[in-house]
Amino acid sequence: MPTHQMKISLFHNQTAGDATSLAWIRELIETSGHEVVHVFNREAEVGELIDERTELVVAAGGDGTVAAAARLVAGRSIPLALLPLGTANNIARAVQAEASSEQLVAGWDTATRRRFDLGYVCGPWGERCFLEAVGVGLIPATIASIHTSPFDASDVNSKLARATIRYCHTLSHLEPHRSTLWVDGRELTDDFLVAEVMNTPSLGPNLVMSADADPSDGHLRVVTATEKHRAELAEYLQDRIEGREGHLSLPAMRAREVEIRSQADAHIDDEVVRSPIPEAMSIRVAGAIEILVPGAY
Repeated sequence: MPTHQMKISLFHNQTAGDATSLAWIRELIETSGHEVVHVFNREAEVGELIDERTELVVAAGGDGTVAAAARLVAGRSIPLALLPLGTANNIARAVQAEASSEQLVAGWDTATRRRFDLGYVCGPWGERCFLEAVGVGLIPATIASIHTSPFDASDVNSKLARATIRYCHTLSHLEPHRSTLWVDGRELTDDFLVAEVMNTPSLGPNLVMSADADPSDGHLRVVTATEKHRAELAEYLQDRIEGREGHLSLPAMRAREVEIRSQADAHIDDEVVRSPIPEAMSIRVAGAIEILVPGAY
């Protein structure tokens, strides 16, 4: 039993990953000695008040659920704990070791708090918060393809594999887009297959685009790929499809502020955004939340 009973507001998405039920999660938390005082779903409004008794917010779901919960706790002193129940769980992978839900809940009482940077992107559609990445090229093209023609998969592994296959297929016919990036004031103009501003090492179906990206260091990683990198990208995706870890060594830069000007569709985490004219997107780190990270299991 924990030495301190925490009062918890729970963010839950039952459709994530293996569709773990709310009843099971609540029972796990409460039999571990904590109290669930409020339950939100992923669509809860950012302005919705957390129960005033809340000492910890728990995000039980995938990356979208974690991002929604992060927006809710931003600017508050309440930490966030992660129960990664989604398909990719890129955010959880960036900050904590893989463990069972039971192990994670058991470790909350003695866990440490870790800073997790919040990225903000401003464009013609307004300002948005992101936790994983913003970019143009392969990633939004594949997200759009999956939204247009979703696939039916019965388990997490097959969902990841099918998503990676879709990335490989999209890459095979993807045309590079002329784009201009300003990376801490340095201008880069080229025909890009990939131009990503990363806060976490991986995105999509656990594609590690920037292994040294650290969401706790106050910086972003800018990763680019042009036509000369197409074969390397294809080989990496094929490795992942066949169960190998693979490795990418794309050009990457550490940055505090980035602007992207492109007519290509962009993505903000898992959402595609469109602009009819090549307006610049301004991207930066602005603030952080604290994530509860249990120790060794």
